[in-house]
Amino acid sequence: MFQPWGIEKDLFYAGLYSLFQTGPWLQLYYLLSIAVTVVLTFFLLRKDYGLYRAAGAGFIAAFFNFYAIAKYPQHVGYAILHWTILSFFADFLIVKRVVMRQHVSLRLILLRVCLLVLSLGQDLGYVAGYALTSFTVSILYIIALNIQRYLIKKEVKIKKILRLQLLSYKRDFFTHPKTSLILLAITAIASYIYLPLVLQIGKAAKSLSDTGDFYGAWWTNPARLIIPFFPFLNPGQNYANFFLDSTEAFFDGSPGWFLLIVGTVGLWQARKHIGIFVPLLIILLLCLLYHPTFLPTLKIFPWFSFNRVSGRSTLVYAVIFCIFALGINLEHWRSFGKKFLAVALVLLACTELYTAYSYKAYYQPASLNENFYAYMNYIKEQPGEAVLDFPFCVHGGNGIGPCPYYVYNSGIFTLRRFHKKKVMGQYFGRLHPSQAEPYIAAGWDKLLAPDTQKKTSIPQVKCFRSDEWSFFTDFYKLNDFAGINLYTDLLTKDCTQEFYGRFGVPTMVTEAPTGGRIEFIPKSTNWRLQVNSDLGASLKFQPLLDSSETNLLQNSAPYSLNLTGLEGITKDAQQKKFRWGIGEKTELTFYLSVPQDLVLTYSFDNPISPQDIIVEIDGIQIERIAPIQVGDRVQRQLKFQGIAGQNTITFKYQNRSSFFEVLQYAMKHENLEIKPLPLEAQYGNWKSQRSIRFRQLSIQRVKENRS
Repeated sequence: MFQPWGIEKDLFYAGLYSLFQTGPWLQLYYLLSIAVTVVLTFFLLRKDYGLYRAAGAGFIAAFFNFYAIAKYPQHVGYAILHWTILSFFADFLIVKRVVMRQHVSLRLILLRVCLLVLSLGQDLGYVAGYALTSFTVSILYIIALNIQRYLIKKEVKIKKILRLQLLSYKRDFFTHPKTSLILLAITAIASYIYLPLVLQIGKAAKSLSDTGDFYGAWWTNPARLIIPFFPFLNPGQNYANFFLDSTEAFFDGSPGWFLLIVGTVGLWQARKHIGIFVPLLIILLLCLLYHPTFLPTLKIFPWFSFNRVSGRSTLVYAVIFCIFALGINLEHWRSFGKKFLAVALVLLACTELYTAYSYKAYYQPASLNENFYAYMNYIKEQPGEAVLDFPFCVHGGNGIGPCPYYVYNSGIFTLRRFHKKKVMGQYFGRLHPSQAEPYIAAGWDKLLAPDTQKKTSIPQVKCFRSDEWSFFTDFYKLNDFAGINLYTDLLTKDCTQEFYGRFGVPTMVTEAPTGGRIEFIPKSTNWRLQVNSDLGASLKFQPLLDSSETNLLQNSAPYSLNLTGLEGITKDAQQKKFRWGIGEKTELTFYLSVPQDLVLTYSFDNPISPQDIIVEIDGIQIERIAPIQVGDRVQRQLKFQGIAGQNTITFKYQNRSSFFEVLQYAMKHENLEIKPLPLEAQYGNWKSQRSIRFRQLSIQRVKENRS
């Protein structure tokens, strides 16, 4: 699957990188995006709104989008908006002409189609989604308007309208053939490049969107719309306790007072022609009301199925209010009032510009170590298709994946752009559990576990046991690694020395902005001869069941058990321990070297709503409790024979509680307060609800009777 969701950006970077190697290509792309926004907005609006308004709109759309500016460079995909901004302007002009019964030229239609395809090259999850939303809402509004005019009121016969339009478009084409052909050519080329990739990405994303649990969402209170950008009062300050929301980043929800005022005044003055703004008002309302869990208004559009951050709608607030302001007219004001208002607006605009951009003054780009490139080139020249970063990080922005050192090493996978080797780590905005499963199945979550016995300023990896060293050594030896990138800031000195003793001393050392100190240990020549990638890929670290640690009401995360669908240990009002079973099922997975007789002990109660419970061992149903009523308690002790290899115990939950039942229970029995965090972060999302409370849960070996 083509991984990046910002195709144009990645093609631009890849093209220049292939020609000139490392350079400021993303910075150049960002500047070009700003320039395209300003220049093309001016040319698009000049005919309808004159030189000054068109120039002002281009400037405002590009430089007053404070939210998008704050996103650069960390979230550069959300700072690149040129085709989406132009799409909003083009849709507005088309709607305006239709409402005002003016001619919609063929060039404008071809331009809109071209922008529609070009917008697919921008971030698909959000930026392109807003362009598609503008197009969809506008076209549906135009269709509804035409149905009213020509089917209900029957002002003119449809056949006559169609004939006249076709003649008009034919005339437009022959009047401006070059422009029409250029737009058609760009559309065809962009479609050829983008559509196959977009369809591939969409198909792959769809295969994940309806399965598993995608945790995490952020909600921005729509009341943040009224926050100004003043040095002493601005959206960059923390108002979560006041608004009771969970913003993701700076400036969520606010376009600033300048845009809010001029947009509102312009909208009011144009109220007699309010029909031209209806699609924009609908989009604005959908964005303001959107809550990823409780009111997912934007998810009526399929391209927003992964939209988990409501504040990212702020991306389009600037262009929407800019369009509202296009019709603002101060001519009817008295001379003094007009001058005063103009001066006040200019001062307000300058103040907000200063405040918003002052945040960027504190940004300090990281500098590279003087031998950084020499280090990366050295790795690039080593034989081997990959390099083994340790510790590496596999993580998603939704909290899934083995990465206990996220703050320190989540970005080390990006170093592959310099050394050109494959790596073990990866970061995704949304990581599906199935994507992390191969790492968990191979046991890497246990090898990456931090040393909880030592309290250090930077968490450090728990140094390996003998069986862990054996697995790590075999994995490294059998796979085609050029060597090990050892991140020594995340290792104890003793563990670092152990790596030296087993794999050799480092031949190159550098430091990186992400990961800290890196030491490269090349693979020995003898081990290169033992590479067997198929065998290496099949290796799994599977610690055998240790019954001394399998009381899950005493041990939260036993080393020899893999747990899913089980919350941590907590206590009730009587200080008795319990653990919530969550999601669709709770699974306990463990390994045995030989078949053994085991006993599963469990006790649970159901405090929320009636449901069915199914207990399975290795896929065989052992018991079905249907239904277990609220307040019921179940206690069992089941003997079974564990098999050699993998064993899985599953508790399946059917007819589970709804989110609101869980929320109601928590507010009544757990004194839940509506904190400035997303509720779904506190109490799960729609597919991750609390089911039952385990009071006992353990796996023990059957004790032999001695006579």
